[in-house]
Amino acid sequence: MSQSKHERTFEAIQHFILEREKSAQRRQALLETLTEEVVREKRRWTITQLHILSLVSNSQGSMNNTSLAAELNISKPAVTKAVNILIEHHLLLTSKKSDNHKELYYNVTDEGRQLAAVHDRMHRQLKEQYEQLFDAFSEDELDVVIRFLHAWSRLL
Repeated sequence: MSQSKHERTFEAIQHFILEREKSAQRRQALLETLTEEVVREKRRWTITQLHILSLVSNSQGSMNNTSLAAELNISKPAVTKAVNILIEHHLLLTSKKSDNHKELYYNVTDEGRQLAAVHDRMHRQLKEQYEQLFDAFSEDELDVVIRFLHAWSRLL
């Protein structure tokens, strides 16, 4: 591959990263606006916290630290930190099963359910945008994109 092709690829990657950052900032601002309508305080909720609310909201009380850590592919201490903030802000409640008094399980409050719904709606919209983008490429082209992204991820 020619040097100029490498340079153009590198420039395209830099452009992608900058545009992705701008997009993430716009999404965060939108998320903050939407969450302020649900939760009456100005706070930046992390993606992990929102994912936890969504998972717990859809689980009917079957999620605990272990299952959340496995589902989100993060450490148990990271789950504990996020969960404690959600509990502190009255978005999650804890409970114990009658046959297991050691393990804590989580349920969402009404406010937590509303916040999870905002997060889920944004996820659906984002997925629809990506689906439209993917439709512009052939299966073979998408295979190359997938291969490239996996290789790039290994470098990170």
